[in-house]
Amino acid sequence: MSKIPVAAGFVAALLIVASAAPAAAGTKDDLRNLQERMARVEQAAAAQSAAMIKLSALERQNQMLTGRIEELSFQLDQANQRLDAISAALSGGAAGEPGAGAFLGGPGFQQQGPVALVPGDPIADQLSSEGVQDGRGAASGDPTSVELPLNPVAAFDYASGFLLQGDYQRAKAAFGLYVEAFPNHARTPDARFRLGEIHLALGENADAADVFIAHIRAYPNDPRAAEAYLKLGTAFSRLEKSDQACTVFKTMKAKFPNVSQPVSQRADLEMSRINCQ
Repeated sequence: MSKIPVAAGFVAALLIVASAAPAAAGTKDDLRNLQERMARVEQAAAAQSAAMIKLSALERQNQMLTGRIEELSFQLDQANQRLDAISAALSGGAAGEPGAGAFLGGPGFQQQGPVALVPGDPIADQLSSEGVQDGRGAASGDPTSVELPLNPVAAFDYASGFLLQGDYQRAKAAFGLYVEAFPNHARTPDARFRLGEIHLALGENADAADVFIAHIRAYPNDPRAAEAYLKLGTAFSRLEKSDQACTVFKTMKAKFPNVSQPVSQRADLEMSRINCQ
């Protein structure tokens, strides 16, 4: 009778061990899962830290680029103001405009270029007596030495540099090459307009007329379209084609009723001078 309780106790012990084994296995699985989750969290934290570092670097680069863009924009504005002042002086339209004389040396500016090509005609009251009027002169340079950069922005600056220096022959050559090399660039309308102004200032009126006709046809909605009509009419007037000049001036008045006052007044002056009816 004493063996029965011993067997029962042995069986009970086996049951306890058997029931404890799955519990231990479950604990190991949970620990392994926890370790894997912790590893993933650490990886995510490391990736986020790297992303934050990269973002900070990009923000610094963006700040530097923004500052550089602002600096370049200021320089471009300054250069455009100088070019506009020179263009106005070449065409004689800046005499009463504030600020233009400051870039050209004031109202009494007499440096190389331009004095009136036609006596009493203020359209181009600047090509000087140094010979720039007839294509010579110290600053005219050798047009064959023009080598236009391949980059259109650099090329425009290159051509503008000659104009700023009063080197009208090489400016003419460079802008002519620019129009041919970059026919669809955003700066081409301005390059073509400046080319026409240079022709007009040099007394090359037929060439000026051709350039402004091409400008009007190619860029009918250009901000300077009205001025192109004005310059074209002026070129015709100088070529003693008064009928064509009057037609151009009248067309300008009809197409651009809200044109700026200086352009409108200049057209009125030209129309009066050639007796447009």
